[in-house]
Amino acid sequence: MESVLILGNGQAGIALAREIRKLDPRRPITLLGRDAYGFNRSEFVQALGPSQKTLSTEDLLALGEQLRIDMVPNCTAQSIRVADCSVQTDHGEYQADKLVLALGSSPMLPSFARDLPGLVAAVTHASVVNKLRARLASVKDLIIIGAGQSGCELANTLADAGKNVTVIEQHAGPLFELMPLDARRYLVEQLEERGVKFHFNARCASASKVGHRAQLALTNGKHVEGDLVIACIGVVPNTKLASDAGLKVRKGIMVDRKLATSAPDVYALGDCAEINGVWLPYSQAIHHEVAALARVLVGQNTQLNFPPMPLKLNIPCCPTVIAQPRPGLTGQWETLMVEHGLNASFISERGQLSGFVLMGEETAEAPFLQDEIPNWMNL
Repeated sequence: MESVLILGNGQAGIALAREIRKLDPRRPITLLGRDAYGFNRSEFVQALGPSQKTLSTEDLLALGEQLRIDMVPNCTAQSIRVADCSVQTDHGEYQADKLVLALGSSPMLPSFARDLPGLVAAVTHASVVNKLRARLASVKDLIIIGAGQSGCELANTLADAGKNVTVIEQHAGPLFELMPLDARRYLVEQLEERGVKFHFNARCASASKVGHRAQLALTNGKHVEGDLVIACIGVVPNTKLASDAGLKVRKGIMVDRKLATSAPDVYALGDCAEINGVWLPYSQAIHHEVAALARVLVGQNTQLNFPPMPLKLNIPCCPTVIAQPRPGLTGQWETLMVEHGLNASFISERGQLSGFVLMGEETAEAPFLQDEIPNWMNL
């Protein structure tokens, strides 16, 4: 019976270990990672809001006993050797018949962060969330860099918590690559009613620390000031260990529909993986990757298939569901404004519904529309 070594004890790694154990109660599994506790990253935004939601954590050693796997927390990988599926760590060397890389991703920080020591934060880990929550209790004026999903969710959450929130975005609107113009305008209107201020088509030209506050001069000629800057400008796949080991890497670690890398018996999933040229750092994608890879690892002939994966944004002032068109798919948006929301459909060149954005009361249509969207891998 082939053993499995999983490197990375974040969301993807833990979920994969669980799924393998469901399929095979006896297969040897080892899970290595830097964390001591598992946590749900989707709870980060709520944890910083007025409800002060406590992050759900899970003792990984206890989980290892429950699943009957060799759990090694607080462990840092130093190198990978693909020839024998081994990992050298600060705890020694681990080896198995199959190696899975669940290395995750790291948040990007703006280049001006070095000019603002102690005033720029990025949500990376449960411990960071707890520290940031304590910090937010004593600040009033906040600057968010980036108006993507995290930036918009955080803007709503912090505005509801009574903070003065300013969002700076380099593109012409929020969630620029995911939504058409009318949807972006509608979202901005709803957030502005909550008191959120926006600067679009703007970057930070220079930054300075004045007392205990940050001052940013923007490329649009405006100046903004705040007690704290929170970076929400995206994440970068953690690929260095893989590239140093000789695996093929582009944006992420390149894998096929079996999640197999360029080396035999080595696999990758989650934020660090690029599947047939598509990189999807979303929890919904990880769910399907875990289900497919677990079956591959126990010997089943399985290929990954992404069904429609609508993304429900945690923006209470503007309920939003997005079914993103497959990256690179050509087509056009058709938008219908209604009294209490918006309904936008992405129609491919073939005339097929291939994505949508629903806002307000229109979000109730999501379960019906998603059945009309083709699976991504079949496009």
